Amino acid sequence: MSQARSDKPFVLAGRSYASRLLVGTGKYKDLEETRLAIEASGAEIVTVAVRRSNIGQHPGEPNLLGPERYTILPNTAGCFDAQDAVRTCRLARELLDGHTLVKLEVLADQKTLFPNVIETLKAAEVLVKEGFDVMVYTSD
Repeated sequence: MSQARSDKPFVLAGRSYASRLLVGTGKYKDLEETRLAIEASGAEIVTVAVRRSNIGQHPGEPNLLGPERYTILPNTAGCFDAQDAVRTCRLARELLDGHTLVKLEVLADQKTLFPNVIETLKAAEVLVKEGFDVMVYTSD
């Protein structure tokens, strides 16, 4: 088994990163705790649920767009069909000045959070045609 080389950068959607760690922003008690955890992690990519977090759609309210050193990876958590997921990605692109890297998750079940593979595929096809760089949460 080979070991990952720490001297090689991680390249995602044409951009290089020193860290391979991606961290989420959910489950923290407030934005300050979120900020501190992200800083401590050393991650450079932070995934944000567009439907649950303010990434600029609520001007004047606190948001997670703070330090410019992070790549915000908007995700479609909370979407249950392709149409909602595509709309959410388009909103994120607009709010993030043309940013096209997204984490696509279309859920089938509120309780288990298992993905809806068919709706995920439908959304991915549309997003790729529109020029998005899509990271997909799905099962086999």
